[in-house]
Amino acid sequence: MNQAYEKSLNTDNNISLTGYRSLFLLLELLKSAKTREELLYCFSKDPIIKSNLSKDTVTNTINALKAAGCVISRPTQKTENKYVLKSHPFILRLSKENVQLLLAIRESIVTLGDWQLLINLNNLYAKIALLAPDWDSQRMLLYEHPFKYINSQIFSAVLLNSKLKKHLMICYNSPENGEENLIFTPEYITLENKKLYVWGFNKKYETFSYLRIDRIRKINYLNFLGSSPEYEDFDKQVIVAKYKLKGLSALMYVGETNEIILESNTNSEYPLTIEAHIDDKFNFIQRVLSYGSDCLIISPDEIKSDLLKYLEQMKSEYSK
Repeated sequence: MNQAYEKSLNTDNNISLTGYRSLFLLLELLKSAKTREELLYCFSKDPIIKSNLSKDTVTNTINALKAAGCVISRPTQKTENKYVLKSHPFILRLSKENVQLLLAIRESIVTLGDWQLLINLNNLYAKIALLAPDWDSQRMLLYEHPFKYINSQIFSAVLLNSKLKKHLMICYNSPENGEENLIFTPEYITLENKKLYVWGFNKKYETFSYLRIDRIRKINYLNFLGSSPEYEDFDKQVIVAKYKLKGLSALMYVGETNEIILESNTNSEYPLTIEAHIDDKFNFIQRVLSYGSDCLIISPDEIKSDLLKYLEQMKSEYSK
């Protein structure tokens, strides 16, 4: 082993002290600009470097980092005699292929219906967007998501009040009635077909229903002070439905919290008979549709009627 190689090793842990000092100094400058004295102090407190070093060691280490591609300004009065790391070649950069993969991941998560996970992912992508190769890729990471048309302040107000169970005065752009003012008590939020919905009690129509959050134009009044006597607590309408399952759907059935198995008979054409207590007809019908021809609705008639309407709409789309 030659002498130069022996000098580059710490006999205790086989770490190249010169290389370690360079990485250590780079890490310190990434945290903040520092004077030569501050860097020497940091060196002395590190358990690997430990020893007090000369000012020339800082200069030599700075020069080594510059040779590796770092841009570090010299200490001046303007920088309070501090070294400032302006750029370095170790920044991660995404390719266009990486961006497309990230977009595909977000698109696949949309189908899970987990809006909270999607919001967290959007926040992560907002940071990752800084590493995008061009503006178009950055724009897609930042803005090409299902919530791009939703006012963040309106969403925050809806989310807060769904937790507090307080009343909102909402200006809503209804596809049937145009803009209308609604007194609405939000309960929970769902993600369906790439749209965010808030479910709750609609005082105007005396029903538990949903509003598309991107259609909420403004919230005129927030009642944080408690329930007003004129808007007393309501009894949520619950529909009791019964349906049967056969085939693979019966074998793979996993019950919801609001469902119970009334009958299980492996010798029957439909081995499972299930009772569901529904407060969200939309979700229930989507669930039933996922079973295809393995499912037979027994009751009530309103669920059968709604299901037939969905099937007719689907048929008309394919007949165009």
